[in-house]
Amino acid sequence: MTAAPVMQLPVISECSAESCAYNSDHTCHAAAITVGDVSDPVCDTFLSADVRGGEPSVTGRVGACKMADCRHNSGLECHAPAIAVGSEQEQVDCLTYEPA
Repeated sequence: MTAAPVMQLPVISECSAESCAYNSDHTCHAAAITVGDVSDPVCDTFLSADVRGGEPSVTGRVGACKMADCRHNSGLECHAPAIAVGSEQEQVDCLTYEPA
């Protein structure tokens, strides 16, 4: 039996959410983030805290995306080559989100 190919998780190419505990120099250091709350492409992993989180040697990736209507989404997985995260209307969103 042949194993299914492993999907490469999309990288977070830039994060401008400077107050996020996982952000350092516009780079996300969470191992994987979750995007979306079904109707809005928010970064569910965003955490404003004084403590820094994540692994400094890791560049964040998209682990799951709940935005089924995004053109990059298939089976609740992001298939964009990379995404950007930043502030949009007073919340932290996936800026790569595009309605299908």
